[in-house]
Amino acid sequence: MNVEVTSASKRTEPRDAAPAAIFVITGQDIRRGGFSSIPDALRLVPGLYVAQQNAHVWIVAARGFGSFFNNKMLVLIDGRLVYSPEFGGVWWDVQDPPLEDIDRIEVIRGPGGTLWGANAVNGVINIVTKQAAKTQGVQVSGSAGVNEGYSTRVRYGGQVGENIAYRIYGTSNYWLPSVNASGKNNYDDWGITQGGARLDWNPSKENVVTFDGQGYSGREHDLSLNFDPLTDTLVRPSDYVVKGGHLLGRWKHSFSDRSSTDLLGYCDWTIRSDPFSGDDRTTCDVELQHSYAFTDRQSVIWGGSILTTADTPEHNATVQWDPIYRRDTTYSVFGQYDVMLMPDVLRIIIGSKFEHNNYTGFEYQPQFRAVWTPRKSHTVWLAVSRAVGTPTRVDSDFKAPVELLSQSPPTLLVVEGDPDDRSEVLHAYEMGYRYHLTDKFAADASIYYNGYEHLIGTSAPGTPFVNPSPFYIAVPAVYTNLGGGQTHGLELYLSYAPVRRWTVSAGIAELRGNSVPGLSASAASGTPHHQVNLQSRLDLTRHVNFDTAYYYYDAIPRALPYY
Repeated sequence: MNVEVTSASKRTEPRDAAPAAIFVITGQDIRRGGFSSIPDALRLVPGLYVAQQNAHVWIVAARGFGSFFNNKMLVLIDGRLVYSPEFGGVWWDVQDPPLEDIDRIEVIRGPGGTLWGANAVNGVINIVTKQAAKTQGVQVSGSAGVNEGYSTRVRYGGQVGENIAYRIYGTSNYWLPSVNASGKNNYDDWGITQGGARLDWNPSKENVVTFDGQGYSGREHDLSLNFDPLTDTLVRPSDYVVKGGHLLGRWKHSFSDRSSTDLLGYCDWTIRSDPFSGDDRTTCDVELQHSYAFTDRQSVIWGGSILTTADTPEHNATVQWDPIYRRDTTYSVFGQYDVMLMPDVLRIIIGSKFEHNNYTGFEYQPQFRAVWTPRKSHTVWLAVSRAVGTPTRVDSDFKAPVELLSQSPPTLLVVEGDPDDRSEVLHAYEMGYRYHLTDKFAADASIYYNGYEHLIGTSAPGTPFVNPSPFYIAVPAVYTNLGGGQTHGLELYLSYAPVRRWTVSAGIAELRGNSVPGLSASAASGTPHHQVNLQSRLDLTRHVNFDTAYYYYDAIPRALPYY
């Protein structure tokens, strides 16, 4: 509970004082869990649904809407957005920093639009890597697993004088193909190699400068990507390239104990050459944040950003985009006022973010949060928020046949985007309670109600028309705003240390939701109604640990269609 976090308020604070449903996975948790990827480690978070769709595609969702197109979770690595504007989710296969270099992963279940912007609807995953000074010397690590594959990582960290620390690293991964329900090979094996470096420079006590860069290249297979909708058959396993990288710079400056700034800038490049969701994208972002404390009880955080992204997705006879090339720029400003009405007892946070994007124009995302601490070991928090999810490139510009309805004559369901789509809107109501008694027992519970408006989905089939080349009868279905829905639930986490060297913990989540008008499933579809994870950590000796974990998901209601 005393782990310090920054994601809930964009300032450093103990986790037990954070005004949100936040959970922290530390670097020690990752090491002891024996995880081989970030999504694998995210299974630890109570209320977070993690599923591996094939060898290189993961679904990570919170509070409903668990599907491949999960456009309601915002993911960052050291402040750099890795959310894809093309389809609204995250390509977890290429978000693979060395696990040994991760300091912590802060996961917020619930909206974070006021601080983090559009698409932080149902949660924020903020991955923070270690400072270079904490990764000194040589490290070689590797892993091998049945039904997983093989990975090797090499890292070296050093110093230049007293003020500069750096690290360089390289990794190579090969992951085995998954198997289907009958035990047959899915031909979705993949491999990726990456390298990167980080440099931290402390020219003075008031300044910290960070430079970070990475590049990766790999090759993936996916049997489903060469599906021919005209014949309803698989042509051959698809073999395509993924590659990209980023450059990031950050400058933190402290004017005084009351005033500081944080300037962040980065550019990110990614290329995926697969025939269905291929993308050639460049994203650049500049963000400025300033925090100022008027008194010991009042402070304000404000800032702004300019993010621009341009892409040329894979365009062929089957998958079409209009326009083929597109550049979108988002301008945003935010402000948040934090006041302690009663010292160490009652804290109020009020703020909002204002954005302008090329899809829907002006958007606003306000929030009200309160934290009540009647005693040192008890904390109660509540929040009322509004968040938006903007349309994606698929929602607006996509057109492709996705399903064979009849072979004679050939009749296909064709989905296409609608450039007039509005943003999806969430109104969220949350309440949480935390109890922390020294290091022996801790409890963290939260309840929530999420009301959604203007949810985007495929409309009912429209009037058929003839596609001349290749010839088939097309039955159109349009991505459009269909209606609203709601989810509500409970999330509980308990941790108990019966003896000094043994800790057991449990995470429990319950989720319900109603039907969405016009959609073929509910807002809670694709996500289990009941989730349980149990953890046991035992230190047999100072250097030998014995850790076990158990994860349970009940039957998963049918998800929204892939398309």
